[in-house]
Amino acid sequence: MHGPAGVLTVVLYETALGGLALLWLAPLWGVVRPGFFKLAGGTALACAVLAWLAGRGELADAGPTGRMAALWLGVFAAALLVWQVLLYARVPAARWVGMAAVLPGLVAGWPLAQLSGRPALGALALLTGALFLGATMDGLLLGHWYLVDRRLSNRPIAALATWLIFGVAAALVSAALGGARGSAVDQSLSPLLAFPNLTVYLAVGLVLLCGLMASFIRVLVKGNSIQAATGMFYLAVIMALAAEFAAKVYFFPA
Repeated sequence: MHGPAGVLTVVLYETALGGLALLWLAPLWGVVRPGFFKLAGGTALACAVLAWLAGRGELADAGPTGRMAALWLGVFAAALLVWQVLLYARVPAARWVGMAAVLPGLVAGWPLAQLSGRPALGALALLTGALFLGATMDGLLLGHWYLVDRRLSNRPIAALATWLIFGVAAALVSAALGGARGSAVDQSLSPLLAFPNLTVYLAVGLVLLCGLMASFIRVLVKGNSIQAATGMFYLAVIMALAAEFAAKVYFFPA
């Protein structure tokens, strides 16, 4: 499995997993109103469904491991859907269902990592990318939520700004694990990929820019400039997605 479908599947999967996991790792539940979890959960659900749709065709042709990956991507999306239904129905156990939905997401990463040809390093690349994309996406959504809940303190978005810094450090690991592998160079995405390790240099450069923005976000949050911090999150999301696309171009061997 390689080419545009494989890269899109991995990046969407990372966004869904990281966005969901950070909802529970950051101090948000009980602090931010449930509407935010509907917004962020709906975004994670959309990414999970799209990841399954983008990859199910090629994964089905990738043998038992590929079919297992497709199955768990579907289970992950279904778990997110169940959580959202319970959340909208105001079922008290919805929180625990949302936490449990992280598990099938983690399980789905293992067969995807196996398909990369480097199971341990592949799993590390997926987890670091998920932390990076999840921090940027949740930060952007939370910044917009301040327009709805103007009485919300700065503590939640300050926490996500801190997680973004950790995400930038993790993304450098993800970028370092990219690069051309083997003798055949896949140029299905762009002829520019013929340049050796171009994707690594591009990913590292974009990640470093995200790190600069993360430092700006922390300063803006401390100064109560939430709208300006949200604008920085906009740029961070765009560059984070571009960085992960570059880092995952050669995730699956050609």
